[in-house]
Amino acid sequence: KDSLGREKPFFNIVLAARNVWFRATDIDRKDIILTPTKEKDIVGAFLLSVHLQDWMRKENFGKFLNTWGLELAGFNSAVTKFIEKDGRLIPSVIPWSSLIVDQVNFAENLKIEILQLTEAQLYARGYDKDVIESMCDAAKARETTKKQKKDNKNTYYKIYEVHGKLPLSYLTDKDKDDDEFVQQMHIISYMASNTKGEFDEFTLYKGREEKDPYMLTSLLPATDGSISLDGSVKNLFDAQWMVNHTAKAIKDQLDLASKLIFQTADGNFVGQNALFAIESGDILVHELNKPLTQVNNNSHDITSLQNFGGQWKQLSAEINGISD
Repeated sequence: KDSLGREKPFFNIVLAARNVWFRATDIDRKDIILTPTKEKDIVGAFLLSVHLQDWMRKENFGKFLNTWGLELAGFNSAVTKFIEKDGRLIPSVIPWSSLIVDQVNFAENLKIEILQLTEAQLYARGYDKDVIESMCDAAKARETTKKQKKDNKNTYYKIYEVHGKLPLSYLTDKDKDDDEFVQQMHIISYMASNTKGEFDEFTLYKGREEKDPYMLTSLLPATDGSISLDGSVKNLFDAQWMVNHTAKAIKDQLDLASKLIFQTADGNFVGQNALFAIESGDILVHELNKPLTQVNNNSHDITSLQNFGGQWKQLSAEINGISD
């Protein structure tokens, strides 16, 4: 809203750019084909292709590809996750808003995924039941003597899923293992305790894992291996701002031009409102040489403003390689 409380126009030029990027880079299940490099592998490649198509159908891989493609189109980079569970390989795309990662060296550092789970979901995931119970009791205990909640705690618990190479002592609790680093996973949480400035910490699960389940993918990878978020959205930050600015200027002019404003030097008209007080056919009596005239508040040079906004829209198309 502006200083007068009026809604500002949002002239969205980013969504169309993102959609063009998505359509230009979209991959479907049918596009994923296995071809043998040797004649003796023809039968094996055929059987493997059948198995691959069956897996993609069971795991709804087409939806994964669409989600992945939209994330890439918007941000240029996306993080995918593959989990092996009960004989299944489960793919997913993790939103950037749910991740805490190192931007410069994604591969070698910790990956932390933020989860919002209900009490029922915590138990369904097979975490340590005693810890879940303690965590939920701690949340319920944070109330005054009159049973009023001390905060706005809802039914969701913020959980941190940590993956990476950490000292083996984190699992064994032995000092001799401090210098040995192994791939492991921890499910942890914390919340403010009843003592001001202190926190209760909870470890719902910890254990070793064979490999890192996260993978960084990019349409245009950074040459140094860092995370590159220069996608269709970030590319148009300035263009979006200037198009909005121009649309607001045009709207303000049109709002002013739509008003009927009159002027006169005759004090008899003070406090009168033409919209409410004057009907068709009314005769207005004014003092000599003090007529009631309309103020010229027509919009001026809207075309120049439109041309200015059009330049930024044209630039946005050139930046993101968008054409009709």
